[in-house]
Amino acid sequence: MRSSCRHSTYAQRFRVADQGLFEPQQKKVFLLQDTLTDKKIIVFKTKIQVNTDGTPISYHPYDLHGETKAINTIGNAIAVRKKGSSKNLCLDKNTYKEAVNVFAAYRDSNFETIPEGYEITWKNVLAAERVGGIDKPCILKTGPYAGYFGSLTSLRNGLTTNKGACDCNDQVNPLEVPGLVLAGGNNTVREFGARVGDLVIAYNPANDSLVYAIVNDQGPAHNLGEGSVLLNMALLGLTEFPKNRKDTYKLVPKNEITIAIIPQSTNYERVRPYTAANVLKRVVDWLESTDIHTKEDFKRLAGSVDE
Repeated sequence: MRSSCRHSTYAQRFRVADQGLFEPQQKKVFLLQDTLTDKKIIVFKTKIQVNTDGTPISYHPYDLHGETKAINTIGNAIAVRKKGSSKNLCLDKNTYKEAVNVFAAYRDSNFETIPEGYEITWKNVLAAERVGGIDKPCILKTGPYAGYFGSLTSLRNGLTTNKGACDCNDQVNPLEVPGLVLAGGNNTVREFGARVGDLVIAYNPANDSLVYAIVNDQGPAHNLGEGSVLLNMALLGLTEFPKNRKDTYKLVPKNEITIAIIPQSTNYERVRPYTAANVLKRVVDWLESTDIHTKEDFKRLAGSVDE
């Protein structure tokens, strides 16, 4: 945001239009409305996790635990269930090893046979390719990421050409664009209008870092916040990218982050492919249209819900 010598009038313009509760984590969510333009902004505080989907180095078929090649564990890309059960074995530490072994057996069958008695869901995170009439996880065959799985984001760059192997170029890469994962299912954030593609402001009070981002994916219904690798790095003031799963998990801020989502902003001044620079410009332009010009303006706006 640019600096401004004059005092912003935002404090008189924004009012709490509604508020709700994100029940899985008992987090308050506020919908603020600009009384002059009727523009709205959703504000809440949460402890955000980290998400790597969309970069080719997320998952590797021969590094399922993210120890030497991948920056994430395969358990964050798949769901493994026993037939007739709704329980995802990947989410229970007592059954996680069993889930990974099931997927490894599926891999060793050239992704043709799932072990008897199990079901595997992977298409919402891993890119697919049709081989011999069967959908299989797409593995990059050439280039610097050869051998890695292609992984997906819900938000795409809208490319019609040069999509790359496994459509990698069409994903909003979490190493290049600050992104936020929107909680899935029915929840108060979605009821207030938040959607994939909306613009985001994230503020870390621990070090006074303000970051502009975009909702680039959707995730589990129980988790109010996950940030892309670049978003979390920026919030923590870090510049070195993770090399394995342990590095990735270190990007989880210990304190709560203030998140503001601008609902119905998906098409606001949209430029594709998405970059950190064009997302930043869009957020700044939107905020300035509501007379929010500085970091201090935003901090007062976000803090007004605590008053």
